[in-house]
Amino acid sequence: MHDQAIERSEDQLLCTLTKRVMIISPLPERVKQLFVSLSTACFDVFSLHEFNEDMLSSVKPELVIYDALPTAVTASYTDVLERGHSLLGNVSSYHISLVILMDEQTYERKEQLELAGAEIMIWPSSVDQALERINRLLENQSQFSKFEDLIVFKDLKVNTRKMIVTKDNLRIELTKTEYDLLLHFLTSDGAVQTREVLLDVIWGLQFYAGSNVVDVHIKSLRKKLEDSAVDPKYIATVRGVGYRLADRD
Repeated sequence: MHDQAIERSEDQLLCTLTKRVMIISPLPERVKQLFVSLSTACFDVFSLHEFNEDMLSSVKPELVIYDALPTAVTASYTDVLERGHSLLGNVSSYHISLVILMDEQTYERKEQLELAGAEIMIWPSSVDQALERINRLLENQSQFSKFEDLIVFKDLKVNTRKMIVTKDNLRIELTKTEYDLLLHFLTSDGAVQTREVLLDVIWGLQFYAGSNVVDVHIKSLRKKLEDSAVDPKYIATVRGVGYRLADRD
């Protein structure tokens, strides 16, 4: 009976389905906890000290995590972010999601480079929260990969393979969250999206910042789209409930 219990216990630990994650860090020790937690959570984790495109092409990970924390060699936050920007271009060409780990000082200056296609995380931080965001990112990636490569709504065009949004053929730089919000509206057939649903789909059920975070991001998205809450062209407000895609006419 004891042996059977052990066998059942071991079976519960077996990973029947895994996803591949590549971690790029010049100092793997500082992301060791994340490496171990990802492995325990049924991810196949590959660790590199520096980016190698041949390895990326061979491994074909679902996600790349780039440690952009400064080192003694790359003490400048600008150098670190420039490397992240270059890596983003390489990873995007393979249609792979990218997470960039930053310290708080670098995070405050991230807007100085175009990293809109990447998920930014402050590190070190809670491993549980990091895993939650990674899982949500991969779920969204899987969900959005089912859609056609080009989505057109009025004068907006969204290239879902390259994650590029244009308006009147002019590119609009969106953050990853803003992009996910826009794509969610464009693929929801005009259905009303409550703040709770948006929190679940975009941020995850365990995101506790409150529904106000939805309003803040919608406001930012509207500003970049040059949309109006009073006379909406793209995103309409449903008072007391949430938001929906505006009418086509």
